[in-house]
Amino acid sequence: MSDLLARMTARREVTPVTITDVALSAIAREALRSVDGLETGGILLGDDATDGIVIRHAGGPGPKATRGERTFMRDLDHARRLADSAWSEDRSQWIGEWHTHPTGGLSPSEVDLHSYMRHLHDPELGFDKFVAIIAGFDSSARVVVATWLVERDRIVAVVPERLPTAPAVNSPYASDAVRHAAFVADEHKETP
Repeated sequence: MSDLLARMTARREVTPVTITDVALSAIAREALRSVDGLETGGILLGDDATDGIVIRHAGGPGPKATRGERTFMRDLDHARRLADSAWSEDRSQWIGEWHTHPTGGLSPSEVDLHSYMRHLHDPELGFDKFVAIIAGFDSSARVVVATWLVERDRIVAVVPERLPTAPAVNSPYASDAVRHAAFVADEHKETP
């Protein structure tokens, strides 16, 4: 664990996080592109209310995104269009980002942490907290994800509650990516 990550891990009440099956499915489908060894990702859209965070939508990288072995730069115009659409649909707003670590672990890298801190300290963005999801592959090549709640002075692994939306995960219409997506948090839980 990096020094920055170790310094930021602390015990305190954690804001509950919920994710819709639609958002999880979008992440799982796009994450499969990383079998080529290059990172991909997108924005997370939803609601950050006093009683918890709801992730309703997960965007893809966009056509002008830059993908590398250890880097990912989303297509900003694409992200803005997704955010505008989500706002019109259900008042969702930008609450975080997700990306893959195709060959590494599911913990944020130093580059990831610095990026999250830039967002949190940018007064124009107005973030108090930032949700980060990192996707990768297990030994069976299934998509697995870890969800992180990032605040100015700490980062905590969280296990989001699933918020089923049609089609449900156990529905015959759900994608294989949804059925195989799993949350991996035990190895990332806070340590005393």
